[in-house]
Amino acid sequence: MNLIIIIFISSILASTSIIGALAQNGFMNSALTRSVAGGTVAFTSSNFLVGYTNLEYFISASANGSLGFSGFVFLGGLVALMITWLSNIIEFGVAIK
Repeated sequence: MNLIIIIFISSILASTSIIGALAQNGFMNSALTRSVAGGTVAFTSSNFLVGYTNLEYFISASANGSLGFSGFVFLGGLVALMITWLSNIIEFGVAIK
C-alpha cells in the first residue's frame, strides 16, 4: 500500500514538471487549460504505473528481501536516480533540459 502512495506522489511531481515546462514555453494560455492538462497527465501516468503490476511486484520483492542482495542494489540505484532527479529540479528548475 505504501508503494502505491509513492507512485501517486511521483506521478504528481512528474506531471507538475511537465505542465511547468509547457507553461514556460507559452503552450498553456489559461488556468482552465493548465488544470485540465495537469489532471489528465497525473491521472494517466498514475493509472499506468499502478496498473503495471510487474514493476510494483519487483520493487516490493526487492524491498522485502526476496531477491537478496541484488534487490537491495536495485533499490539503492532507484533511490539514487530519484535523488538525482529531484536535485536537478531544485538546482536547474526543470527535470530535463
